Amino acid sequence: MVEMVVVGARCSDLRAAVSGVEEILEGVVEMLRNPIPNPRALKIGIKAMFALCLAKQTRHKAVSAGAAETLVDRLPDFDKCDAERALATVELLCRVPSGCEALADHALTVPLLVKTILKISDRATEYAAGALLALCSASEICQREAVRAGVLTQMLLLVQSDCTDRAKRKAQMLLKLLRDSWPEDSAGNSDDYVYSEVVPF
Repeated sequence: MVEMVVVGARCSDLRAAVSGVEEILEGVVEMLRNPIPNPRALKIGIKAMFALCLAKQTRHKAVSAGAAETLVDRLPDFDKCDAERALATVELLCRVPSGCEALADHALTVPLLVKTILKISDRATEYAAGALLALCSASEICQREAVRAGVLTQMLLLVQSDCTDRAKRKAQMLLKLLRDSWPEDSAGNSDDYVYSEVVPF
């Protein structure tokens, strides 16, 4: 019901009003954190959370309700479509400072995002690459964690894959950001792997 109201409402004011009700956000987070014994519980929860976070003014409230940590904890439990929604929501939360901070503070965020690259779907890879780019742009600690998790190899594989152009641009931007982490004689230091074009995500 929450997803239908948030996404389907034609009136932006109504959509924002529903998204801004903190009790709804807290309820959705709790649904994800402790799903009822129903196979559709996680699916309904992540669809609702994604829909709510489409509204910019809702994202910091979602973070305050614990959405960032809960999404990371639940990511391994989602099926393909729900994992895509979860990663898209993570990328949306990365667009607000509080979301970036909360995700960066979770020890599993960066390793899970790196592991997701090229494993679930093109969309999932694109969202994961976007989230990694945002986190690494905001935090040198995340940069080091990403390098330890194998992000450099994953980004090179992504650039050479058949994934979406947006995903490849994000990978190229991340490789450029992490250029100092490459050995001096590494192919990763070549400009062949990076573009100067910056594309918002």
